[in-house]
Amino acid sequence: MVLRQADLAERAGISLRAVRHIEGGKAEGVSLHDFMLALFTVGISDRVFQALIDDPALDLDALETNATKRVRLPRSNAEDF
Repeated sequence: MVLRQADLAERAGISLRAVRHIEGGKAEGVSLHDFMLALFTVGISDRVFQALIDDPALDLDALETNATKRVRLPRSNAEDF
């Protein structure tokens, strides 16, 4: 199926500029909302989500166990100086 940029923009309800940026791989200036609308319109949003689910680098359990805990430093007292 051949879909022109203008047709995709119209069907997805996004700007032609956003479509051009998405196709060109330029993330700046394209909202996540517009990106997802474009994926949904061309019918590949489910494949993108599945790829994210299958990516071991995005395993939330592993990320949580490897995350460093934030620690609050003790407050300095004015009398310490």
